[in-house]
Amino acid sequence: MKIIIVLMSFLSLPFYSCQSQPVSGSVDAISFSTQLNTTKDPVLLDVRTPKEFATGHIEKAINMDYYNPEFKSQVGQLDKNKTYFVYCQAGGRSKSAADIMRRDGFVNIFELNGGIIEWQNSNLPVVRKPD
Repeated sequence: MKIIIVLMSFLSLPFYSCQSQPVSGSVDAISFSTQLNTTKDPVLLDVRTPKEFATGHIEKAINMDYYNPEFKSQVGQLDKNKTYFVYCQAGGRSKSAADIMRRDGFVNIFELNGGIIEWQNSNLPVVRKPD
């Protein structure tokens, strides 16, 4: 009986370790959308310029301009325990922004591979400010 309990405990270890690992990485638009919609209290960061943001963004996105000299200090004020979804125009700035965040101690970060261009090419909705 002890052998069975030890064996069951040993076999269940991989399941527990998977649950404790952070989520992170660059994902395609459909996966990004699915994860965003199924994550409890996600934070969606658009790291493009305000002008780019105004041309269309993902609903509920917070604009935090990567080129702003205060970007790193703004990121440092965010809650490191939340799950972040980061995107830009084509994927370059969001990768750099996510790298900054990881160096600052964030672990739960999804990057939109291909940026909002890929999002729109996947026929996913964007919000535009009215003129």
